[in-house]
Amino acid sequence: MTTQPDFGRRCTIQRLAMTAGGLLIFPGIATAHPIQHHLRDASALELADAKAGATDYLPEFLDGHQFEMLQTLAELIIPGSTKANSAQFIDQLLAVSASEDQRGFLQALGDFEQFAMVRASTSWAQLTHDQQNTLLTVASTEKAGTPPNTRGVSPARQLTIRDHFENLKGWIVGAYYSSEPGMRELGWTGNMFFAALPGCDHADH
Repeated sequence: MTTQPDFGRRCTIQRLAMTAGGLLIFPGIATAHPIQHHLRDASALELADAKAGATDYLPEFLDGHQFEMLQTLAELIIPGSTKANSAQFIDQLLAVSASEDQRGFLQALGDFEQFAMVRASTSWAQLTHDQQNTLLTVASTEKAGTPPNTRGVSPARQLTIRDHFENLKGWIVGAYYSSEPGMRELGWTGNMFFAALPGCDHADH
């Protein structure tokens, strides 16, 4: 019986890039999302992937509560994220991210914690699986934030829970679909390619 070789993220992306003419479009990630930069940095990608695969992994950027919350969110948004070490990979990327991107990620997690307290009077970790899914559905269908209409001023965008959902989803989608399981789910076999990656078709989010 012939077994499939185990490709790391760097190898997987490089092989796909060679067959797809160097153009990689990950499903559901805005071109300006921070993870797009990381996925194009081969050396950082390889290091983050290697560290993320450690069996005794300890978070380097997130604290224990934040890391557990990220794992839960990742698995809810894309089932299979836990086996793909998505949370570990994201934690590694965050450790070397720009401070603005780090703050945005922590703000997103914090707002989801606050969202749980407002909607269910408990922390995110204490919600049932069904409650977490319900809140994610609400967050994913809320309106995105828009700047206030102030003449002559260009104020910071007023973010909503939808914006924070999209931010977290971008990290999670990038982490999962850059892994071998994610690529194979989209149809990559190691020697075939597709002109553009199909969109994420998970029904819930």
